Amino acid sequence: MIEQNIYLDNHLNEYLLRRELVACILGSQVRYEMAYTALERIERAGLLNDEWWCNVEDNFETKIFEVLSGKTHQNHDNWCYRFPKTRAHQLATARNAIAKWPLSERLFKNTDPKNIRQRLVMDIAGIGPKQASMFLRNIGISYDLAILDTHVLRFMKMQNIVCQEHMNIATLPAYERTERVVKNYANSLGYPVGYLDWAIWATMRAARELGL
Repeated sequence: MIEQNIYLDNHLNEYLLRRELVACILGSQVRYEMAYTALERIERAGLLNDEWWCNVEDNFETKIFEVLSGKTHQNHDNWCYRFPKTRAHQLATARNAIAKWPLSERLFKNTDPKNIRQRLVMDIAGIGPKQASMFLRNIGISYDLAILDTHVLRFMKMQNIVCQEHMNIATLPAYERTERVVKNYANSLGYPVGYLDWAIWATMRAARELGL
């Protein structure tokens, strides 16, 4: 979802990193359109600004919940995010972790994408392996980490590339096990896994919308 360059004067732009992380957390188990609308509304409310992300003693979680649940005076279309309470808590917990150790510092201190992903999953609530992989890809760190969403897994199972056991990716070890299978398949086709899973996602999503 990043629309601007995250590198400014050879430094990672903390605001854009923060924005992308929030987008990835919001994108879990909801449609892209709902996640993006939620991100835009949080941003318009000023809740991505430094004053909210550098101080943990405030009512950030309540403010996020109000935006996601549509309980703000700017909500004229009765819009509501799917999991307002859960995501508000996850974003508040993520904010608290980032306030102690900013994202730009985390990324500069570790150059191995798999290690970075592991630390993100361990340290930040609401970030699972898929969200961490998406975050690292979207900020340009790595195209070698698979984004295993339901579209990709469904396609892989339809093609008998993965079995039912591989559909369970709740933990990082399980995710990495399935990721290895998908990466091997991508390599056999001569493409990076980042290109393959994106193509599968776009195709399967379009097919679902067409009722195929």
